[in-house]
Amino acid sequence: MLSQHAPAAPKGISKACNLCRNRKVRCDAARPRCSVCAGRNRECIYSLEAPRRRPTIAQTEELRRELAHRDTFVATLKSVSPDERQALLDAVVVSGRHVRVPRSLPDQPEQEQSPVPERPADELERGHDDGRYAPTEHDGTEVAKESSDEEPDLAPFASVDETGMPSSFGPSSALNQPPRRGLGHPHRGSGEANDAVRNGLIANAALQRQREHALASLPDIHGVPTDLALHLLDVHWSKQHHTFPLMYRPAIMRDLATKGPHCSDFLLHAIFARSSKFSNRLEVREDPSNPSTAGRRFFRRCDELLAEQSLLVSPSIPTIVGLLLLGSTYTARGETSKGWLYTGYALRMVFDLGLHLDPKEGNHSPEEAEVRRRVFWCAFICDKLQSLYLGRPTAINLRDAHVSCDFLDTFEELELWRPYTDYTPAPNPESLSFRPTPIHSVSTFQQYCLLSKIMTKIINRYYVVGASSRNVKAGLQIFDDALQSWKQFLPKDLHFEPEVVSSLTEHYPPPNVMNLHAIFHSLIILLHRPFISDGHLRRTIIPEASWKRCTSAAKSITEIALAYRTAYTLQAAPYILSYAVYVACTIHVRNAAAERNRARNKSSMLASSLRCLDDLCKANPGVTRSNSIIRRLMATYGLSQDIEETVPDVSSTSPLDLDAILAMFPTSSTNDYPVLGSSNETVDSAQAPANTVANFRSVGESRAGADIAYQPHVDYYDFQDTLYGHMDGPMTSCCDLYDVDFGQNSHL
Repeated sequence: MLSQHAPAAPKGISKACNLCRNRKVRCDAARPRCSVCAGRNRECIYSLEAPRRRPTIAQTEELRRELAHRDTFVATLKSVSPDERQALLDAVVVSGRHVRVPRSLPDQPEQEQSPVPERPADELERGHDDGRYAPTEHDGTEVAKESSDEEPDLAPFASVDETGMPSSFGPSSALNQPPRRGLGHPHRGSGEANDAVRNGLIANAALQRQREHALASLPDIHGVPTDLALHLLDVHWSKQHHTFPLMYRPAIMRDLATKGPHCSDFLLHAIFARSSKFSNRLEVREDPSNPSTAGRRFFRRCDELLAEQSLLVSPSIPTIVGLLLLGSTYTARGETSKGWLYTGYALRMVFDLGLHLDPKEGNHSPEEAEVRRRVFWCAFICDKLQSLYLGRPTAINLRDAHVSCDFLDTFEELELWRPYTDYTPAPNPESLSFRPTPIHSVSTFQQYCLLSKIMTKIINRYYVVGASSRNVKAGLQIFDDALQSWKQFLPKDLHFEPEVVSSLTEHYPPPNVMNLHAIFHSLIILLHRPFISDGHLRRTIIPEASWKRCTSAAKSITEIALAYRTAYTLQAAPYILSYAVYVACTIHVRNAAAERNRARNKSSMLASSLRCLDDLCKANPGVTRSNSIIRRLMATYGLSQDIEETVPDVSSTSPLDLDAILAMFPTSSTNDYPVLGSSNETVDSAQAPANTVANFRSVGESRAGADIAYQPHVDYYDFQDTLYGHMDGPMTSCCDLYDVDFGQNSHL
């Protein structure tokens, strides 16, 4: 019996006729004419076409290699000399519409040509690349990677506990109990809905600010005299809050009076302890004659509350905030282990409370969502800054951060700010004459969030165990472009080009903006500095451009610190500014040693930076160790400890003697000891370890005008140089390590 079904279309024949395909309408593929053609009384034609073949993985990878090589070629063109650039362009072969670039580039071994990055460059801005992936030969796994720009589905990571309260147990957990309504995608809401929420939050912030005056009528605030407690709170809101708005002020101050959930005894004493170091009142000191005892009783009370109330095993947002405040304070005081551990507890609690998952409307009130977002991003930034300062792994990775930076309460954005004035015992006349300026608190915080993402990538690419010159060099331009793009698109109110001028303080931006730019310039140095310290890279075209970028950034940091000192004094500056000044000093000391007889401006920059570090030590005793490291490095290179501080010439553009600077770097490699005069000339590796200092001393003496004073008693292997040895020697590829982002900054 014949089948009643129409025969199947032969392979290679399109199912739709030409007319339907051109009009992009559904075709029923009826023979001899489809219903569309029959209805229009048109001839129905089916074309015989060969099936389209999809590209193979090998073809895709070949195209990726070619694209990566062209990117490397363009980057090389930007960094070589004009003669080398012309030679490279002459080697390009153009045949019709086809262009073939040379496979061999200057100072690049043949086996390392055209590295294929494990992550496309454009993913740097999208946040997919955590920075730990180094350029390696592609193994085909990238094809299967999800590359969509869609927001991740957070529903599987949301759960509830036995009481129905939200908790944070992922899908692999034995404790995961999905809620009735999952989180889904992070909520953004319509424009009108966001405007309504924003207006409500701003109105509530204004109302709560008016009610703060009622606190003065209280007999005491959690056992602290009211006058002293309000003074320390005012110090916090004025000096630290606008740099990192860790606490949501409307909720904190409201619950302080009503004993609500956003304020606790532990949190208040953490605020008092941190603010005490910025207070001139004698009652904050345990010993009135000893400034170092300021806040000691508050620190002691915090430790007692942690034990009495078992706060470390009962996470809450006030406890997280208090631990982050204490962690950064202990680090600034020089108690790095305690600061590291307190911060670590706080970061663990962030995950335990699910703050890394963006709250959705309906799960949290608008105020609660605002609180959670601010606490998360402050914790994220604190984690990265402490990682840089201590050279230790980060705890929160980019792939774990799914929280919006869209802070809806902008009440403090245009709030007029002036330096805090304590009327007890007498006000500071200079602060009274200061013209109030908009603080731009919210936009500055948002830019910190964006900069911290780039910071994370730099830490996990260049300061990770396993980083080597081979597998990180290709990403240098990408990260540098990301930093420059961040600066280029700053809001106009946050632009700041530091200048050392002796003018009125009203010409300077608020301190939170200065701190933001100081961190930006320190990242420029941290990005380029490893390429200077690595012996292999000294033979390539990269060091000169990198060192110039470091020198320019160090100069900007010093100018920012001097402007800060002129406008506000450095006695109340945060420790992150001292870290930026320290990073700048690691560059200034090299330039001053190499060019001390010809470029006085380099010594002036070093002297000014050291004076700033001395001032920063008063409020941040932990900076004393960083200060001593720089002075020890000065002694190593025969620089006087009593360099006269003069106003640096900010317009000076004296050329760098790069050979003299690089001659100061010893090498730890036992295979290749480059002589800076010629890239083809090396020292016998069998003889080099016996007298490394002598080898480099002869190199420095052979340089006309280098004049580097080497100390024959200095053992470069015993003395840990802040710029030396970060990437020397063969190291395991980053991709061979565990699939985690664990930054390691060993030589800061």
